[in-house]
Amino acid sequence: MFSMKQIIPAVFALLLLSAVPAAAQDRSFDLTGYASWVDTSSEGTFDLNDPNDPVGVEFDGTLGYGIAANIFFGDRISTEFAIMRVENDVTFRRRAVNAAGDTVEMMPITGVVQWHFAPNGFLDPYIGGGVAYVLLDDVDAPDELNNIDFESIDFEDDYGFVINAGLGIRITENFGITLDGKYVPLEASATARRTAGVQESQFEINPIILSAGLSLRF
Repeated sequence: MFSMKQIIPAVFALLLLSAVPAAAQDRSFDLTGYASWVDTSSEGTFDLNDPNDPVGVEFDGTLGYGIAANIFFGDRISTEFAIMRVENDVTFRRRAVNAAGDTVEMMPITGVVQWHFAPNGFLDPYIGGGVAYVLLDDVDAPDELNNIDFESIDFEDDYGFVINAGLGIRITENFGITLDGKYVPLEASATARRTAGVQESQFEINPIILSAGLSLRF
């Protein structure tokens, strides 16, 4: 069986390949490969066994990679579809315990409408907004937390808005550099799995995605 994390990137790649010829005939099309720093700015706790000493779960910022397709409708308006992949380190915090956990794979998929201030200039600043769908893996609890009956956290994939801004730098007619920033406020549901049952909680997961990439312009 194929998982959603395998199917969605494959479908995304097929859409990019099918869009290139059509975009090249009628309007500008940018294809960008990114290196991306993702800081989740996450907050979330579980009360496991002691409401006065909850287990806090934090995701550390990390470097990942991604790809984006930007289709222009006229000079100033474009639609960008992007997908990123990162593996965040997870830290569990409690008054008596501070333990490093497993890594969790995060895959933000975004679609934004952008307004370009100088689309034909050497520098092209832009702003935009749209929607995001964020896929999250589950994470196992570290051995140090076994004494509180805590096995893993299952995160539900979630969607939300995207705020976007960036700068395109034209190097040649068909080549450029793109600097891009996105903010995605989310409130994802999470379930702590225990031998005695489960406990649900809400996590503020607000990825800030800072990317730098090389762009091909068709």
